[in-house]
Amino acid sequence: MKINDIIFRYSFPRNYKRDGICRVRTFVNSAFQPIVLITDLGLKNTSASITNSIEIIFASLVDRLIVPRESIFIEHYEPPFMGGHNFSIVTVKQSDEPVWEDIKLADLLNLLECSKSEITTLTIDNSVLINEIYKLRTIIDPHLDLPSQVESNYLTRQFEIENNSISVTEISQIINNNSNEQQLLALLKRDLSILAEVYARPHDNYICFSEFPLNGGFVDFVLLTGTSWMDVFLIEIKGANFNILNQGFYQKFNYKIETAIGQIRDRLGYIHRNREEFRKSIHAIRERVLSGESIYNSFIGPNRTTLVDKNKDINIHNVIIGGRTIDDLKESRKRYDLEWSLSLPIKLESWDTFIRKLRRK
Repeated sequence: MKINDIIFRYSFPRNYKRDGICRVRTFVNSAFQPIVLITDLGLKNTSASITNSIEIIFASLVDRLIVPRESIFIEHYEPPFMGGHNFSIVTVKQSDEPVWEDIKLADLLNLLECSKSEITTLTIDNSVLINEIYKLRTIIDPHLDLPSQVESNYLTRQFEIENNSISVTEISQIINNNSNEQQLLALLKRDLSILAEVYARPHDNYICFSEFPLNGGFVDFVLLTGTSWMDVFLIEIKGANFNILNQGFYQKFNYKIETAIGQIRDRLGYIHRNREEFRKSIHAIRERVLSGESIYNSFIGPNRTTLVDKNKDINIHNVIIGGRTIDDLKESRKRYDLEWSLSLPIKLESWDTFIRKLRRK
């Protein structure tokens, strides 16, 4: 029989950490055993997990006479933690470390003598408990659920990018008009955030370039992003005025795609023959842009924080965007086969697959 079902607030000694909250259910079975089910609230908890707070929770419940010391304590994590409900019997002895012993749901139900729905119905589906959670979160820290403050420079740059961004409608129109390579190059140069929107990670920390010089030629676009190890994207584009696959019996890729693959192969050969030189030079260019210099039509994202380490190696990615898709399923298999057969880090996109990845309106 269930005796109570509450959201319990617990405190750490000497204000070591912010107060935490968990769900506590107390049961008494036919053998008159008191059983305490302590449920972690995941991201809604205001402090450390119940596993890292179990001694504090145990002592608080006993000292405040909410449960007897001889109770059986069960630690409970709800989905999506580790894919499902997880239960452990926790034994806490004075001056000893807690000991955890897993228990299966069926065995727990036998011990509690309650229905399965009592345990498997998520806390988030109980409106009374959810209201109590939000009330306690506000009492513990009124600012807890407020969005973090953003620096003015970040917001100014973000608004500037958004105000000058090209809409999906305009991009779709120029693609559907079967525009050639030069027309698409001109469009992307107007708003380099299009490329960052698809390939940058973190989404707001990037630098884009157009007509980037390399080994006596130019790469259409280069994107620098990443954390710790810098990700360098070399992006080659072709027009939207051809089908990515020829429609003949063998259905080979259009010769323009083959041309782009050859260009990338040559660039990769040069980069890897001069890898350390290239690594140092690309980091030096990144630092020049972050210091305020405009170079190679550089376009910087809202977050100017340096997240990469110039002393670490770089990851080089190659992207080809070109042509139109006729049969998406068939062509996706062909693209996959091509990417693997080349044994080169090349991602092949048609304009149709690329535009589907945009988040803008």
